[in-house]
Amino acid sequence: MAGLSVHALFDGVAIGSGFVVNSTLGWLIFLAILLHKAPEGFTMASVMLASGRSRTMAFYSAVALAAATLAGVLVIELIPSWLPYGLPISAGVALYVAATDLVPEVNREPGIRMALVFFAGVAGFLILRMILPAI
Repeated sequence: MAGLSVHALFDGVAIGSGFVVNSTLGWLIFLAILLHKAPEGFTMASVMLASGRSRTMAFYSAVALAAATLAGVLVIELIPSWLPYGLPISAGVALYVAATDLVPEVNREPGIRMALVFFAGVAGFLILRMILPAI
């Protein structure tokens, strides 16, 4: 719970930083993070239930992740002078999670299907980057 809350906090920092830099960047980061927030909440709730916690505890654990994300947004919105630190640190956190969790799982999966899904996500981001106005 603690580790995922720190991750969620930096997701919020990324969203807030994106909006401080440019609204287009903010929306792009928001949509990217939104796509993985719902599964993240379900994952946290499932872990809590699997460890014998109550449904109420599982629900509030997922709510805590959402609150951590909002806290990250508020930090940057209330203290925009932290932007030079917030955006690079949140990008580093995202790269670390991708490199240590996502890529090994893609490589562990038999066949090429998961690798294609991974690269489709990268291609989707590049296409959005080309379509959206320069930031």
